[in-house]
Amino acid sequence: MEKKMTRQDKLNKWIVLWSAIGISMILGILYVWSVISKGLMNELGWTSTQASLPYTVFTVCMAIGFFTSGRVQDRLGPRIMVTICAIGMGVGLIISGLFTDIARPWMVVTGFGVICGFGVGSGNAASLAPALKWWPSSKKGMVSGAVLAGIAICAIIYALLSNALLGAIGVSNSFLIFGAASFVLMLILSFNMYNPPQGYDKEIGMVVLPPPGEPASAKAAPAEAESQTENDLPAAENDIPTKEMVKTRNFYLVFAIFAISAASGLMIIAHAAEIAQVQIGWAAGFVLVIVLNVFNALGRFLGGTISDKFGRINTLKVTLVIQAVNMVCFALYGNIPLIMLGILIQGFNYGTIFAVMPSLITDLYGYKHFGSNYGLIFLAWGVAGIIGPMTAATVLDASGAFNTAYLIACALSVISFGLSFALRKPKK
Repeated sequence: MEKKMTRQDKLNKWIVLWSAIGISMILGILYVWSVISKGLMNELGWTSTQASLPYTVFTVCMAIGFFTSGRVQDRLGPRIMVTICAIGMGVGLIISGLFTDIARPWMVVTGFGVICGFGVGSGNAASLAPALKWWPSSKKGMVSGAVLAGIAICAIIYALLSNALLGAIGVSNSFLIFGAASFVLMLILSFNMYNPPQGYDKEIGMVVLPPPGEPASAKAAPAEAESQTENDLPAAENDIPTKEMVKTRNFYLVFAIFAISAASGLMIIAHAAEIAQVQIGWAAGFVLVIVLNVFNALGRFLGGTISDKFGRINTLKVTLVIQAVNMVCFALYGNIPLIMLGILIQGFNYGTIFAVMPSLITDLYGYKHFGSNYGLIFLAWGVAGIIGPMTAATVLDASGAFNTAYLIACALSVISFGLSFALRKPKK
């Protein structure tokens, strides 16, 4: 009797990739928080620290959601986690909209920070992992960059929408609209989120039946070996589970590099509109959010593609040097063109770092346990979300300027650059 085709059998790598990009685009709401926080301060009288707290809690809960969901989706598949993401984003944003005026910061912290943050983490884990599994190893930098670029691309749309909605209907109603829309769109895209079917050969993009005694992926080994660069980390020969990954030196180095290098980008992302207001007296700071996310998206796509050619670590080192120089110069940017220049450089650097990390984890530890492995590494991003935004908010409230925060971000980039030299090739 002929087997009935399932939804999984009808998919191909392009459908999964574009659906993953679509999901990532919905997840980009975090990157317009500087516009929303400005509305909270102007409309409701919140302090900078109060307006930064939901953002910080969001980053921590998103990292936790990514970690826990990565482990679950390795077992149950990505579609379930995308559905959980739809519920978390919808409920969290609607709660934030319903109770913004009543309970002030704490209901927004709970709705946006905790519930929505956990939901977005689930969506990140469930969109990136299956997309990588449908594509060959030689394209993993490009695929991870394209999926992650979706977040930054949609942040441009969110920035325009949020700025328009805040002026027309206020913060509370804006939360409600974003919550309802994200819930519906995420549920629709969840129908395309499956891992490849059994027997799928990602090098040729189709299901194959291997000869007796020969694994389907055997012929892919030479191509994968040729895709590695001479001066970079080679693809792991064996899939390494999380409990073994945490015993390696590279795990702690990658975690530390990710945590302290991403802090600079998150600092600017969270406060771009405020930086424009404080540093040059420019009220149209939402334009900087758009510029930042255009180059954030470019950094994710181009950075991932560049790392396929020149190596993950080489790409990371160059990015960190540029980031350190940009941050030490940021206090000198005293007009609109210079502020835009600093913002676009920082956005590109942050996007590149974000794109390199997933591919680096598959280089070191393989694909099979990617969900839980990268989920654990992604907790570093939660740490960065505490360091970057809250440092800048505290410095601003204490001094009325961001200059000291820029120097701290520069120092963190220099430390990350130094740690990158300690990474070692895995033992065979």
